[in-house]
Amino acid sequence: MNKHSKHTWIVDVIEDGSASIEVDGRAVTPIPQWMLPEGVREGDVLSVTHDRGEGKSALLIETDPEAKRKALDRSAKQVAGKSKNDRGGDISL
Repeated sequence: MNKHSKHTWIVDVIEDGSASIEVDGRAVTPIPQWMLPEGVREGDVLSVTHDRGEGKSALLIETDPEAKRKALDRSAKQVAGKSKNDRGGDISL
């Protein structure tokens, strides 16, 4: 019996042949850079399909430019909202 699942990976850092990947918005895990599609950069969102069966496991890793655009839009809105409401803290320099 094959098991099929879909996941979202976000590329955090790429250095020294290794990439730190945020998996499904939870844990960050290192993977070899050679596993990533050609041209992947830090900040890219990847759509990952995993098929697992007896004696095999296969990943299809594809860039997802639309998901990256949406994530950047959410981040920009979050930063803009905090800036408007930020009255400063208790620290004075």
